[in-house]
Amino acid sequence: MYVCVCVYIYIYIYIYTHTYIHYITHTITCIMLYIYIIHKVILWVFILSLQTWVIDTKGSCTKTAAPTSNVASAAHSFYGQSSKPTTGEKRPSKLPEAGGSVPAKKPAVSVKGKCVSHSENRFRVEVGYYADLITVFKSIPSKNYDPATKMWNFSLEDYLIILKHLPSISLKPLDGMEGLNFSASTSRPKDAKPGAMVKGKCVLVSRCRVEVDIGYQADVIATFKKMPSKNYDMKTRKWNFLLEDYGKLMVELSELPTVETEPLPPAVLQSFSSQFEKSESRAPVPPEADLSHVDPHVTRSLMPFQRDGVNFAVSREGRLLLADDMGLGKTVQAICIAAYYRSEWPLLVVAPSSVRFTWAEAFRRWLPSVSADSINVVVTGKDNLRSGLINIISYDLLNRMDKQQPSSPFSVIIMDESHFLKNMKTARCRAALPLLKTAKRVILLSGTPAMSRTAELYTQILAVRPSLFPRFHDFGTRYCDAKQLPWGWDYSGSSHLSELKLLLEESLMLRRLKSEVLSQLPAKQRKVVTVTTDGINSRTKAALSAAAKELARGYHSKSQEKEALMVFFNHTAEAKIRAIVEYISDMLECGREKFLVFAHHKLVLDSITKELAEKGISYIRIDGSTASAERQQLCDRFQSSQKSCVAVLSVTAANMGLTLHSADLVVFAELFWNPGVLIQAEDRVHRIGQTSNVDIHYLVAKGTADDYLW
Repeated sequence: MYVCVCVYIYIYIYIYTHTYIHYITHTITCIMLYIYIIHKVILWVFILSLQTWVIDTKGSCTKTAAPTSNVASAAHSFYGQSSKPTTGEKRPSKLPEAGGSVPAKKPAVSVKGKCVSHSENRFRVEVGYYADLITVFKSIPSKNYDPATKMWNFSLEDYLIILKHLPSISLKPLDGMEGLNFSASTSRPKDAKPGAMVKGKCVLVSRCRVEVDIGYQADVIATFKKMPSKNYDMKTRKWNFLLEDYGKLMVELSELPTVETEPLPPAVLQSFSSQFEKSESRAPVPPEADLSHVDPHVTRSLMPFQRDGVNFAVSREGRLLLADDMGLGKTVQAICIAAYYRSEWPLLVVAPSSVRFTWAEAFRRWLPSVSADSINVVVTGKDNLRSGLINIISYDLLNRMDKQQPSSPFSVIIMDESHFLKNMKTARCRAALPLLKTAKRVILLSGTPAMSRTAELYTQILAVRPSLFPRFHDFGTRYCDAKQLPWGWDYSGSSHLSELKLLLEESLMLRRLKSEVLSQLPAKQRKVVTVTTDGINSRTKAALSAAAKELARGYHSKSQEKEALMVFFNHTAEAKIRAIVEYISDMLECGREKFLVFAHHKLVLDSITKELAEKGISYIRIDGSTASAERQQLCDRFQSSQKSCVAVLSVTAANMGLTLHSADLVVFAELFWNPGVLIQAEDRVHRIGQTSNVDIHYLVAKGTADDYLW
């Protein structure tokens, strides 16, 4: 109102008075407005100061009364008595939350679901999508998402944790929870001592001794010295004991109030159970398997160490991971093991696409008693997976034929290059694991079971011995140096690898290196790898067929025949390119870091180097266009390379005068009509300075010029 009057007076005088009076009026009006504004500001400051003083006064009164109550409460708590209110004091109807805050009102339930039993020690949550819910799920250590059902499942140990962290979600509880054992599903230390000052861990250091990794404490050392098998390692500065003393040792340590010791994992206790009664430093030799009912063609071809491999497999009831070094004959061992269980066939062989037909040829060679018609190589997704006595399929096709799973599962399965299953989330792994789960005999083959991370071993262990580590989290925390990060668990590391190696060798894995059996190996081992020309375009297929018919007609002169063979040879090179590139890619994926590839046609050499460049693989190339001075530099680079490196060589331009013995594998992508040239090319690796035996792989395609050249 005050402002309105000022404005009204100002307007009236402005209209009806002279100019000089207008200026005077303007000045007076502005002064009045400033006075009004200052008055309002002072009033608001006074009101706020008064409110602050009142609040502070009330707070100080509350604090003054608090100490008596707290002291009394602390005294009663110390003596184990509950505090009673003084006479006349009203007991509050409901105690406030810690910190004096009032409990938040539970939000309205917008998502409903239920808990359902998933397996023996796990349950799943059937609930609709809710962002906050997924965040909670990802924070649970035992979380596992099943892409097939699109549901999360957890260990029973985390059941109460989930219910506690989901106040706004209405979950129907799990039936029969009162009868379930939460502790049975956990690998976490039981009866942990919160006040423990010294914490330690038991680690297996040999098949008969356990080491305790723990800090110094007098009581601990005194306990160690009581053990009959005590031994102090000066290098590691740790104590170790025979497994037969393990039980007594753990009892003694558990009685120390300030000491907490993590025991050996259940998988170790299970696999080395006999060692806890009487410790033996050497593993028992598997008994000689009776192979009298196995085709003699395969049994007579076995070297002594390969026969040991068959004995090991039979002693493990046909479930093993055969991890022999490359070139030690895993294929022939696997065929012999599968033949031992021939009464349980049909047999399924899953292999990389590039070696499907190589497996078929191996069965024809080692088991001639099996008719050729009984061997079924699955080429397309429309083929029948179970039409033969021996069925061979690639990993990629197995995934596509997921809907064609047989009603009666395969009892005997061979998985070649089983490290292809390293990632449980891949389609190939999801397609293979159900088959392996129902199979009675599982034979996994891999020269490199873990390519880069320890976690890659888990799916292979799960396929052979699912009871060893039912949960990946248990495996990851022990052997993958698992770390909990804000977004989940990181299993990319490694820990206790020596213990893991001992565990695998005792329970499911057999691995021999070339250096261990070198005396039983020939200097050179030649292997024919049968490849297919499937997938070539119609033009190349027609040209290949025409060249084959032309050569089959016969010629009066050698020159005409050679000319026709040259035409056929050129078309063969074009037809084999896809198979050659695929085989080299498989070799790299299998862990082969250095090897030689010989080819003749420029088209083939170009295709190989293009593939290597796209994959980021280091390579050298020597062909007819390479200068003489540059050749030695390229050879030196290959010899000294510590990383993956492939030597791509022309079979005619690089078959002599070069030393490349840092590799022990030679792949002939193409053949040549002069065998002497091929032998000279082999000797680029097999020469003085070579400390290993040499593997020679010849890629041969049926229905091509290779039939005439090989």
